[in-house]
Amino acid sequence: MKITDSYSPHLINDMGTMSRKSSTVKDYANYLTRKYGCLTPGKNAAVSVTGGLLQKAMSDEKTGAWLEKELSKAPDYIRAAQQSAIAHGSTLKFVSIEFGEEYSTMTTCTVTDGGGTESEIDKWLEKIKEKRDKQREEDKKAEQIQEVQRIEEEAYKFEFRGKDLDDLTGQFAMKLSVETADISGGIFDMRG
Repeated sequence: MKITDSYSPHLINDMGTMSRKSSTVKDYANYLTRKYGCLTPGKNAAVSVTGGLLQKAMSDEKTGAWLEKELSKAPDYIRAAQQSAIAHGSTLKFVSIEFGEEYSTMTTCTVTDGGGTESEIDKWLEKIKEKRDKQREEDKKAEQIQEVQRIEEEAYKFEFRGKDLDDLTGQFAMKLSVETADISGGIFDMRG
């Protein structure tokens, strides 16, 4: 069954989660923050997106796809920076990545002597990984629920063709009695 109304269909999907097509920059920023854990800053690590890029990503599908691809890879960039610092006998103490207009990216890093990793950055990266795994599980469950709903909707579609109302009513009564017998073991009686 499909129900339409005058509400904005792109803000909340069937599963009650935000979709990428939002009506305001704030809604879109909230959607991205929920989807990409790296946008929640840590003590020594932060990833951000400028307002101009958010605005452009909302209206341009190509820019939106680029931004989401880059946000999904941001934790990997930070891990690579950590490994590079360790390889040079240093420790990455702070990192900030900002995605801006015209596909620009600015990174700020603070590196000190002494190899190893910064525990606060490690904790932040672990939280992002856990959030990503949880999001994948939720997405998988949502897909399964949508598939079940689609199958249920298909199961209750009937089409009848006849020469008059009596013919259609007879076809409906026959189909309904077969369906209810299959479902509950009962029989549907159309007699008044």
